[in-house]
Amino acid sequence: MAKIFKRGKNYFMDYRNPPGRAGKRIREKIGPVTKDEATIVLSTRLKDIQEGKNPELRRIKLVLFADHAREVMAKHYANKRCHEWAEVEIESNLIPFFGETYLTAITPLTISGYMARREKDGLAATTINNERAVLSKVMALAVEWGRRHDNPVLHVPEREVLKGDPRFLTHKEADKLIEKAHRHLKPILITALETGGRRSEVLGLEWGHVKLDRGLLYFDQTNTKSGRRREIPLTPTLHAALSGLSKVRSISGRVFTWRGKRLVSVRTAFEKARTDAGLGAEVTFHTLRHTFASWYAMRGGDLFRLKELLGHGDIKTTMIYAHLSPEHMKAAVPLMGRQPEPPRAIGGHNVDTFQESPDRAASGSA
Repeated sequence: MAKIFKRGKNYFMDYRNPPGRAGKRIREKIGPVTKDEATIVLSTRLKDIQEGKNPELRRIKLVLFADHAREVMAKHYANKRCHEWAEVEIESNLIPFFGETYLTAITPLTISGYMARREKDGLAATTINNERAVLSKVMALAVEWGRRHDNPVLHVPEREVLKGDPRFLTHKEADKLIEKAHRHLKPILITALETGGRRSEVLGLEWGHVKLDRGLLYFDQTNTKSGRRREIPLTPTLHAALSGLSKVRSISGRVFTWRGKRLVSVRTAFEKARTDAGLGAEVTFHTLRHTFASWYAMRGGDLFRLKELLGHGDIKTTMIYAHLSPEHMKAAVPLMGRQPEPPRAIGGHNVDTFQESPDRAASGSA
């Protein structure tokens, strides 16, 4: 009879392949998981045997998630534009949770637990779905490289993303956030608010991309989502912030560093500043991008120019800010409500402005 048992911190399963006394007895290590997760692994194994898949996983070398994930970083993400973002997701989020678990022991239940924890941490549904996407790629490569027989992420649905107006900061909220930020974070926040750059674009900024004398900077095509270079003019606020930093440059060439080393994440520092500023968990680094776009639209900025500043591939994406543009809304006035009819002229007189005296109207005289 198939069963699971525990030795030390690890669960094992004991079953026969094929089932029955005549089958070969197999004892297989599952890993340091919960009893429920171990039960699911055993059930999956028995189901595969019943369906004729015959997955003798003893032939698959047990690999820890952390070791596999770092190999994915080196082999799959190394030359991709999103490598720094993926590195943050894998090193800062996925490995701390799944790192000491064997790939074969990760189940849909494990993944659902991870997503529930991230939701409890206050992360937006979109962010959780992005992390799920990275995890799915990591597990898909585990299948491709012969370390698993299936991708468990495919059995866990994405979080529902509620459509609505993007959250943006008021000027007072933005000032408070900058005020409460650590010294190294302040110019990063200012750059995001003054350019609308994504986190990876801002943190990847190099001094070679900043032209203080010409009053502009550009996000290099190797570090943008669209893969296109994007030039941004410097506002006076941003020019002052970058001029101060330019006096002490790191040998790494990066504009923003921590103790001379490149920055790939500011999550901890950002979350502390957010809390100290009295802002909710719905405010993320990406909120700064929405804030830039919203301020621009509310001042009547041209949406097609905003599209270029943000690097959107489709104007439809930029149109989520259209309702904030006063000029956009005013353009609808001629099409709204009861419209006056054009004046009619009779005998050289404007009928709409001609008024009869009360006496003439009452007597009916012409």
